Amino acid sequence: MIIQNGYILFRLSADGGLDSAGYPTSTAERWSERIACQYLPGNNLRARSNGEAYTAQSYTVYVERMDIPSEVVKLCSEHGEIGQFSIRSYEHLDAVCQTKIVL
Repeated sequence: MIIQNGYILFRLSADGGLDSAGYPTSTAERWSERIACQYLPGNNLRARSNGEAYTAQSYTVYVERMDIPSEVVKLCSEHGEIGQFSIRSYEHLDAVCQTKIVL
C-alpha cells in the first residue's frame, strides 16, 4: 500500500520523422498519465566534486508494481512540479507488489 504524496509521469519515446529534404525532425515531448506515488527526499551533505563540497539531492519513489517505460521521469508533489530526473536504478519489491525507483 502506497501512502500517496505525489505522482510521476514517464517521458514517452516518440518516433521522429524526416522533412522533405530528408533531414531528421524532432517531435514534441509526450508524457504518460499521472501515476500515484510516494516519494522520499534524500540528500548527501558530504558530497564532493573537485575538492568542493556540495549537497547531492536524490529521491526514492515507490509506485505500484509496474514495468518502467522510460529512463526519464517528471516528479510532482501535490502542489506542483519538483523536477525532471533520470532514473538511477529501480527494483521490483515482490513481497509488497511495489516498484522502488531511485532518482
